Amino acid sequence: MEIHQLLAAAAKPAIFQKGTAQMWTDDHISQQMLLAHLDPGTDAASRNLQTIDRSAAWIHRDICQENTSLKILDLGCGPGLYTNRLAELGYEVTGIDFSARSIRHAKEQAAETGLSVRYLNEDYLSCLLPDSYDLILMIYCDFGVFDEEERRAILGKVHAALAPNGKFLFDMFQPVRYRNHSDSRSWYVENGGFWRKDPYLCLESSSWDEKAGIHLDSYTILEEGRSVETYHLWDKTYIPDELTSLLQQNGFGKAEFYGDVTGSPYRNESDTLCAVASRE
Repeated sequence: MEIHQLLAAAAKPAIFQKGTAQMWTDDHISQQMLLAHLDPGTDAASRNLQTIDRSAAWIHRDICQENTSLKILDLGCGPGLYTNRLAELGYEVTGIDFSARSIRHAKEQAAETGLSVRYLNEDYLSCLLPDSYDLILMIYCDFGVFDEEERRAILGKVHAALAPNGKFLFDMFQPVRYRNHSDSRSWYVENGGFWRKDPYLCLESSSWDEKAGIHLDSYTILEEGRSVETYHLWDKTYIPDELTSLLQQNGFGKAEFYGDVTGSPYRNESDTLCAVASRE
């Protein structure tokens, strides 16, 4: 590769510019992501199991009022960590995820425990949502990874798929998560690791646009015999007032806000913000 091509690949992108490669469909990376999802002690890809258990209990008790006749859709369900728990409680649950590997694991876990869960290997951004639901979930801050047009499209799809008085429960990061952020650029060599099974060079950068409330982690990967590929991980942060305006513009009523998806009280200084928005 010519040096000017490498410099172009590693240049700071425009806000929400797409990378050249997709993590969720890469055979090696999707395996690493699944391992991270299933690590019980970390919040690397999913929250730790104790937090997931508390989330499922809160959703059952406070959001659904223990009404197990309600139908639930989990967007970005991953390996079924929430969907299978909610199915165990008696709910009719559907999970959608872009990762075939995660969906396969979720199906296997449901089958082993005799659960009836509908799992779909789809991109929920572009697929038709297959039914009408009383509660739609999007957990672990997925909402912030999409650009403005995509976020509005998701809100439109969710609103259309909610039953009357249905609710959309989702979380995101607040700007205070990055209050001590310092932009950085670095490079390192791995003899096989998260991004590739064979040796590779990674050019990594991190930046924070305080005015826009948008954070970026970017990874440019060089491996012998493969073209250079770049992964951009965007995160649009929100505070309640900004999110309230966006929800109202897209047909939702007043939202209830919490500190996280276990129902803890909302705090300005909390890293995360959880919203429960009702369809008007």
